[in-house]
Amino acid sequence: MRIPYFLGAIILFTARCTNPSNKKITPNQSIVNESKKDSFFPVTSFLKGQMIVLDSLSITPLHTITINNKTDSIWLKKGKLNFLLVDFLSPEIMQNNLTDYFKETSFNDLTLNTITYTYDPIKILPDSISLRHWDIYIDPETGKILKVYIVKQLKEAHITQQLTWKTNNWASITTLINTSNGNAQLQKEEKFIWNFN
Repeated sequence: MRIPYFLGAIILFTARCTNPSNKKITPNQSIVNESKKDSFFPVTSFLKGQMIVLDSLSITPLHTITINNKTDSIWLKKGKLNFLLVDFLSPEIMQNNLTDYFKETSFNDLTLNTITYTYDPIKILPDSISLRHWDIYIDPETGKILKVYIVKQLKEAHITQQLTWKTNNWASITTLINTSNGNAQLQKEEKFIWNFN
């Protein structure tokens, strides 16, 4: 069973939040720690774990699709969400497979009351890596992951996709078309809700 692995990973990840090295103070964020780490939090494993939890629930997720300000909704069948999110599970964000390409910045975000980890490229990325950025938001009191945000760019279609995963509540995928003048135009927004409290 993989549950202990996720708990251990969360504990290790939370312990890094208190790392006192390389800290800087900025006006809007209390503490910033920027470095290229030897290991990152395994985001893909976390998302796969969330999907296993979701599949174990008796609730069927509500899927809303908004295109041109028109919204339709359907109830998803079990396991369908996994298929719709498959683009965000590759390439896998594991502990050390992307450390040569991305740097980690962490700070205590006083506005959101979260410890936020952001990941950005440190050099030109090969065509095989469509990831452009990701964030992890941690509750500073409990150490639990509140939200994950991932940005991917599909070069061949000039498409940017953004995944926001609110732990144990909902997920959304925003699809943007990058136009020739450098602007991003909203093509589609999808939301999947399984916690209606």
